[in-house]
Amino acid sequence: MNPFSKYPFLKILIPLALGIWCCTFLTVASLSNLTMIAVMTVLFLIALASSRTLKSYRFNWLFGSIVACYLFFAGYALTRTHEASVQKEWFRNYEDDAKYYVARVYDYPSERENSFKVPLQLEWQFGDSLPSRAVSGRVMAYFQKTDTVFALRYGDLIAINAPIGKVEPPKNPGEFDYRSHLLRKGITGQVFLKESDWIDLQVNRANPLYAFSFRFRDKLLASLQRCGVKDKEFGVAAAILLGYDDSLADDVRKNYVAAGSMHILCVSGMHVGIIYLLASFLLGFLDRKKWQKTLKNIFLLLLIWFYALLAGLSPSILRSAMMISFVIIGEILRNKGFIINSIAASAFVLLCLNPNNLFEIGFLLSYTAVIGIVVLQRPIYNLIYLRSKLLDKAWDITAVALAAQVATMPFTLFYFNQFTTYFWISNLFLTPISFIVVMGGMLLLLVSWIPYVNVLFGYMVWGAIFVMNQIVSWIESLPFSVIKGLYINPLEFALLLVGFVLLLLGVSMQKRRLLIGLLCSLLLFMVSVTIRIYSADRQDSVVFFSLRKHTAVDFIKGANHVLLADSTLTDDEATVDYSMSGFWSRRNLSAHPETVGLDEDFEGPFLRKRQNLVSFNGKLLALWNDNEAVIDSLSYRLPVDYLLVCGRQKPDLQSVVNGYEPRLLLIDGSVPGYLAQRWTAKAEELGIPCINIADGAVEY
Repeated sequence: MNPFSKYPFLKILIPLALGIWCCTFLTVASLSNLTMIAVMTVLFLIALASSRTLKSYRFNWLFGSIVACYLFFAGYALTRTHEASVQKEWFRNYEDDAKYYVARVYDYPSERENSFKVPLQLEWQFGDSLPSRAVSGRVMAYFQKTDTVFALRYGDLIAINAPIGKVEPPKNPGEFDYRSHLLRKGITGQVFLKESDWIDLQVNRANPLYAFSFRFRDKLLASLQRCGVKDKEFGVAAAILLGYDDSLADDVRKNYVAAGSMHILCVSGMHVGIIYLLASFLLGFLDRKKWQKTLKNIFLLLLIWFYALLAGLSPSILRSAMMISFVIIGEILRNKGFIINSIAASAFVLLCLNPNNLFEIGFLLSYTAVIGIVVLQRPIYNLIYLRSKLLDKAWDITAVALAAQVATMPFTLFYFNQFTTYFWISNLFLTPISFIVVMGGMLLLLVSWIPYVNVLFGYMVWGAIFVMNQIVSWIESLPFSVIKGLYINPLEFALLLVGFVLLLLGVSMQKRRLLIGLLCSLLLFMVSVTIRIYSADRQDSVVFFSLRKHTAVDFIKGANHVLLADSTLTDDEATVDYSMSGFWSRRNLSAHPETVGLDEDFEGPFLRKRQNLVSFNGKLLALWNDNEAVIDSLSYRLPVDYLLVCGRQKPDLQSVVNGYEPRLLLIDGSVPGYLAQRWTAKAEELGIPCINIADGAVEY
């Protein structure tokens, strides 16, 4: 029996997703629009002809294969049409003569430490000798903090007079690819705007639905604060109830991540499911007749989407609302029991609307978690029998957490290189409390206009969230709450996915033969990890990281490494996590290396440093910074393999060559750009090989 016969939407989802993936990553096989149209037309005609001529059951596979090929190319074509560069009116096609742009704010401003981040939709383009032209394209704008920025709202039109730059690719190995992240959101540029670079045109062209959603959400947020929900608890309440996380404190966010409970802070399937279950229970009196059940499900659909509207129609709430909507539609059509088919249908629709959803980590985690819970929760629960009702309920909740964790583990390892150890504890305690918070929060929003009653409910919600935060903080403080540095390469990620699929099929079809394939995939995974670790033990290199305003040189010997860095970098945890920790995970290196300051002396098993000279693996590195020490006592120039210029030193290559004979001159990222250009020009005059590390990290 075909295991996919019960899941028609799953059968059409797989080839569509493969087409999207191939268009995104296999650029060498890029097809023109004309070629895709021709291929899809031929496949459609063949499928139509085969459906009319091949009546025998044994030829069904042929018709299915043709349809799968058609969907593959459909996914490919959909992805191409969503690429900004193929749009005729893309602003990059006309930017040579452009000087001014009219742009529309298409989301609410997000406050950062030194600026406001606002995504803009470009609509018009002007120039001194260029007539006005309608353009398309999205850019990320960073506004200087001023009072006028606070007045910006979704849909406002502004005129900008500043060059739109390109988003740079990662400059360090293993660094987060912010450019690809923005490209998948349709954002192809960035601009930095001072107060004099833009003007508010006092015109608003907002989507009425989104504008209503944002305004209503703002009123509800203000109601929460008036009712006594404040401080860190307000940030959590806003995230849980309305999907607004701009007020969420960084330390609270970090604690929830470490506890494996970050999903609680997103308006996701759990929150929508709670509202669905409560409303379904309250409307239980409509279960007597078929037409009453249909009426009940229609009301549930309207309620779910009304809540999505209240929560700002964020991507996570749209996914959840779409997912549960298809489950409800299945109930209306009397198609019960095939929840996976409903889930696949919602994923199919979301990918048709935006193929880039396939690469959103939230999309992947949401769907894999739900599939894991649907297929694996009951078998895990049946492994242990408990007579106590309280313990049995606790085990039931734990089984849900285990099923979701098994399903999402390949993605958390591949994308985040970490594993949360005590997720089962946090879910055991936080799941019932979050249920209280969601229910209490909904009631609070309903009675927020009633004096005294609203304050009572407000303090109840505040207290429940306070308890949640304390539990999460305690779990985060436990030893080994988060195990970091668990890197897996794409091959190992694929092997884990294959193993997960085989596990799902083996459990759902109850075929033990598939478990043999699962064991084989896990064995190949372990072999790959072993080979990678063995190779890491033999590595021997020096890496010059490209960090703005910082100096960082990593000396690697096997599984050990020593980081030479300026004092400010050691205190900048965010920069280390963003730009360097990914590389260390890939190389099987500690996330907390021994650090040596630029002005410190050091002597270790494979590294020695005296003043500004560093000896590593038979090679000599000299530092030329504000405290350089030129050896004047020698009667000859000191030959060095690398001479690293750092800090704000003015170009003085004559002093350099008087003391050193460098084989390679390296200009650090801490050197300002205008000084780096002068150093490069001087090096060319003297014929000294030179590399500007600001352009990207180098490894030798």
